[in-house]
Amino acid sequence: MTTAPRTRRRSDGSPSARTLLLTVLGEYVGYAGADRVWSAAVVDALRACGVEETAARRAITRLTHEGWLTTEPAGRFTRLVMTPRLVRLLASWTARLRRAMEETPWDGTWQQLLMRVPATARTERAAVEEQLAFQGFGTLGQGVWIAADAGGIGALRELVEELGLGAHAMWLTCRAESVPGGGAGSAADRALAAQAWDLDAVRPLHADFLARYGGARAEGDEEAFVLRTRLVHAWRLTFDKDPRLPGVLLPPDWLGHEAAELFVRTWLDCHEAADRWWARLDRDPRPTAAQRTA
Repeated sequence: MTTAPRTRRRSDGSPSARTLLLTVLGEYVGYAGADRVWSAAVVDALRACGVEETAARRAITRLTHEGWLTTEPAGRFTRLVMTPRLVRLLASWTARLRRAMEETPWDGTWQQLLMRVPATARTERAAVEEQLAFQGFGTLGQGVWIAADAGGIGALRELVEELGLGAHAMWLTCRAESVPGGGAGSAADRALAAQAWDLDAVRPLHADFLARYGGARAEGDEEAFVLRTRLVHAWRLTFDKDPRLPGVLLPPDWLGHEAAELFVRTWLDCHEAADRWWARLDRDPRPTAAQRTA
């Protein structure tokens, strides 16, 4: 059974070693189209982000024992190889991140999932519900979920089938009863959104993001790497609460627009320098033929 690795935070609110490890693998390995990385590079990357070596290696070991990573010896060194399910998971995270950087398309059509899961499949149901929230779905009651963003449907269908719940799920599209003269973003759609999501609870997430990264700057490649890693991690954490509704369904003073602009601007400012530093970390550590004969 596939469930997403837990991404807990430490008691002081900072990311755990496990969480940062997944962010590094997604942002610098999976995003580049690779599926393997030198173990030492990951340990050094996490150390730059404030994670001690023992904690970094423990996080690697846990993901390996859980089947998300395998190891590949190369002489005295070790590569970490992402399993296909981790590659798929990180790809879905990246796709969600990209969608959150843009306005959600909207023609008045809601995505809907009806899912009645047997009591014996509680673990599987919890895994699906976690990913539904991450992909922007809100609940209208037990077993009924809706979303304005259709971008995550493919990944969710795959997860539902993989967990053996396909026979208990029905995917639909629907439209709210229109209000005369309402047009896009009608009162009916707004009322439906208010029922499925508590947008007031989402505001503090964007306010905190703006406060933390509003003036963030990096001096040098290593600082750029740390900034980009923490920026992506913080942005991804908002997905569990913010459904990224179309602008016509949001209040005019919605902070999510400003937060998205800040994320894009800061990421663009630091991504090249961060890539340079990561490339130095992830060089092949094995000595060359010339070095071996010197």
